[in-house]
Amino acid sequence: MNQNSQQLQQGRFSGKQILAVGLVVFFVILAKLMPYLLPKFGWEIPVDQSWSYFWNFSPMLPLAIVAGAMFSRRWAVLIPAFAWLAGDLGIWAITGHRDWAFYPMTPFIYLLMLMTVYIGAAGARWKSGRGQLASVGQNLLSGFVGATLFYLISNFLIWAFGNGVMYPLTLGGLLECYTLAIPFYRNSLVGMVIYVPVLTVLISEIVSAKQTASAKQYEAVQKA
Repeated sequence: MNQNSQQLQQGRFSGKQILAVGLVVFFVILAKLMPYLLPKFGWEIPVDQSWSYFWNFSPMLPLAIVAGAMFSRRWAVLIPAFAWLAGDLGIWAITGHRDWAFYPMTPFIYLLMLMTVYIGAAGARWKSGRGQLASVGQNLLSGFVGATLFYLISNFLIWAFGNGVMYPLTLGGLLECYTLAIPFYRNSLVGMVIYVPVLTVLISEIVSAKQTASAKQYEAVQKA
């Protein structure tokens, strides 16, 4: 009985909850692939049109923030990592360009994704208040921090390891790199504002259902 009680207290996901999380991840991946899917239907979105809301208007970083805040450490890492990898594989499959999905900066991007997960987890520890509204507010704050650090670090790496091809290895080149990336940073922040509340509410409902079901099962075991 102790072993069963311990398993129930772990709050494992039921089949329905796994399906619910899977659907959330599926739509996150689909949103990432949208700029690459739309041209297949005749809507061309040139990469150089950085003003377009599609580029960097992605739920990938919001998912990393919310997963870090609301899942256990293992799932907080595995879920965004799977979504990110599946999205990159999808880009390769849709465009036929492996280098569009996996390029020299890719390992650093994945490390920055893990950093974003940690920021979400750290923010949740400092949350002052209960309920979904408090969770949304804290995750948004963590999201702004995560998006800003992602922008600063990723563009610094592009400048530093670009061998001066795109940007001169000077202070002016670094400033130019940051300046040209501002529209992408803006879109990333807009993505946080849109996606973080949606993902927070959806995942909160899934986690709450899991905790409620586990509590009822645990109570039933104790009475047996």
